[in-house]
Amino acid sequence: MRTRTEEINVRLFKSEKNLIRRNAKKCGMNLSEYLRTLGTNAVVKEAPSEELMLAYQKVIALSDSIEWDSPYAHIADELEETGKLLLKAYHGKEDADGSHEDLGHS
Repeated sequence: MRTRTEEINVRLFKSEKNLIRRNAKKCGMNLSEYLRTLGTNAVVKEAPSEELMLAYQKVIALSDSIEWDSPYAHIADELEETGKLLLKAYHGKEDADGSHEDLGHS
């Protein structure tokens, strides 16, 4: 495992540091991780809200609980579509595949 050995010292106002720290927390990152991510032009996105995560998990659980050969199979299809809409709302794009990684989970 590689160990980071280099530092960059930056002077900030306390208010700037607090704002950066809050933004990092919103993204589920510590301050160093957040700044490294921004500095390398990687995409930084806020972590999904707890409410969005719960809604997505409930929709997926409901969809998974319906037998595909039951008279309610059409509801499972609608729930799956709803899950995709939740992912689209979070990502702002169509190509989320519905995996847990799409909402920041491994």
